[in-house]
Amino acid sequence: MDIQFIDPVPDVLEEVKNLTGKGIEFIQKENLTSYAALQMARKNMPSHLIYYKKKHDEIINHLIVHECGHLFRIFKCPENQRLMPYSDQQIKYNALKAIEKEIMALTDSLSEDQIAHIINLWYDGLIRQVTNLPPDIMIEKWIYDQFPTLRSLQLESLKKQHSESVAGLTETVNRTTPSTILFAANVMNYAFFRILGFHVGQNFIKEYSATSYLNKGKELASITEKDYEDSHEGDNMMIDKWAAFVNISDWFKWRGFEDVPPGYGHTG
Repeated sequence: MDIQFIDPVPDVLEEVKNLTGKGIEFIQKENLTSYAALQMARKNMPSHLIYYKKKHDEIINHLIVHECGHLFRIFKCPENQRLMPYSDQQIKYNALKAIEKEIMALTDSLSEDQIAHIINLWYDGLIRQVTNLPPDIMIEKWIYDQFPTLRSLQLESLKKQHSESVAGLTETVNRTTPSTILFAANVMNYAFFRILGFHVGQNFIKEYSATSYLNKGKELASITEKDYEDSHEGDNMMIDKWAAFVNISDWFKWRGFEDVPPGYGHTG
């Protein structure tokens, strides 16, 4: 393995082993959308897996601790209460069928072949957002508060994520994305960066100041800060609140942790 760990990563990895009874195996994988991605171990797996790109930089230390944060939240919850968001082809079909008119309205800007190619990216990306951003808020707050030595890498990581998110405000994206998906994605991004920006002392929301997402984003951020219970159960309740707020409650379901295929949603 060619990852050079910095403090406090080794201690965090040891804590994962103590809490879950399983260590983490690191595996190179090049077709990732980030430097690192987690596959949590189910009962029949000997270890948790973190996939990583061979080409990376020191920021991977922050991402590893972030992924461990997800493990801590899941495994500190009683086993019979561990639930994971899940989708399948029927759920996806129903969700996209509901916005069929919005999708077909894009034929002025995109060919049907182009739409068919990116439609899964729209759907999968939005499900990733709504099911990850709420717990990510709590994990990033935890990292900032507990591990000051990681703050510079954390800020670098958040800035990278921010630059990718504000790309969703461009005219091209506006013209080539269904309005339901565009609204939900930008409102959730605003809430995420508003809350974390205040926590880490950064202004991440100036790009949203003149957009139509500002008021709804503020409202979602307020609900989140007021109602969040800092636990796995609280994560799932907040995910449901976010999904309802942006009108995508039926775009995914919940399953028991052991009932979801082990690689689902974690290695792409």
